[in-house]
Amino acid sequence: MAAGLAWPSGSAASPGTSAVVQEILDGSELFIERRQARLKEEAFTPELVRTLNSRGQLGFASGAAGRLNRFTQLRLGSTCFLLSSGQILVSGPQNGCTRSSRLSTRGTNYLVTLLDDGASEVTVLEGSLELQRLADGRPLDEAPILVAGGNRVGLSSQGNVLWQRPLTAADYAAILQGPLFQGFTAPLPGMAALEAFLQRRFPGVIPASARATASSDPLVETINRFRRQGGRPALQPLPEAMAAQNAAYLAPVLEGMLNSVDCDHDRSRWGAFQDRMAASADLMPTSEVIACPMPAGAWDPEVIVSRWMGSPLHTQILLNRPRARSIDCLRLVRSGRAVAICTLWSPVAGGTP
Repeated sequence: MAAGLAWPSGSAASPGTSAVVQEILDGSELFIERRQARLKEEAFTPELVRTLNSRGQLGFASGAAGRLNRFTQLRLGSTCFLLSSGQILVSGPQNGCTRSSRLSTRGTNYLVTLLDDGASEVTVLEGSLELQRLADGRPLDEAPILVAGGNRVGLSSQGNVLWQRPLTAADYAAILQGPLFQGFTAPLPGMAALEAFLQRRFPGVIPASARATASSDPLVETINRFRRQGGRPALQPLPEAMAAQNAAYLAPVLEGMLNSVDCDHDRSRWGAFQDRMAASADLMPTSEVIACPMPAGAWDPEVIVSRWMGSPLHTQILLNRPRARSIDCLRLVRSGRAVAICTLWSPVAGGTP
């Protein structure tokens, strides 16, 4: 393992070593070095990425995703990120480091939490990873420890294992209802694997759809409540691959709305997105509803959906399009303002309803 380790340093960025900002929640306090980050902005080794009183998701060059809790700090490295404070959820093939440990994985879902005294906790939600003790950024001459999915390990500030225990159903429920899952809409690459693992071990801890767990958006929940009251079936979450493409389409649209402080956006971009999905997938976006820019403190899904239901056009879109099958919402909060768009998706065959 020594040959593969490159400690994050002040050296030039390695080709392909980067992370893209995929989502920012709870304000706009996500930074790359000293600059305030924006959606789709890219950070490179050895840049520092940190949050204050916000949360965020990064997309690593490896294809993995990392969700940062509030007051988290990490530096990008050529073979691992260096977590120096806070908590991160990693989903996919991305190695992590602390000052005393290296976490090597081939595609798993795990949590790393740094404690005030320099100790840490590593929670392997699914898959497995190897823990290797480090000294001055180099692995010690000892065998790594394998931690299997469904276990939590406590490590000292020197990387020694203090304890290990299996995760319970209550542990998983608390994590899935916690700040690294709730409110996020950007998909996790390893969510399907985590769902399958939990369905085997703790059936019922999460809903049958991994995407529904990952994006239990209050707007979607409220829309579906109105649909049930009107005798309509609930709209389903998008498959992860489509949700990722929807997020890629919506991110710059939402940025533009916040910059212009109105609801106008490029209709040609919307049409091109429809055409692209219709040509490559079984579902395509057929309608959208917009929660126009507003003060973040005024964000209330109940009020927003009630206003939509007071509009004949929005009621037609949300309730009376019989071919609508799925929904996906993306919200952006920045500089004290919030905006969101929900897209409704229908089967491609037969045309747009």
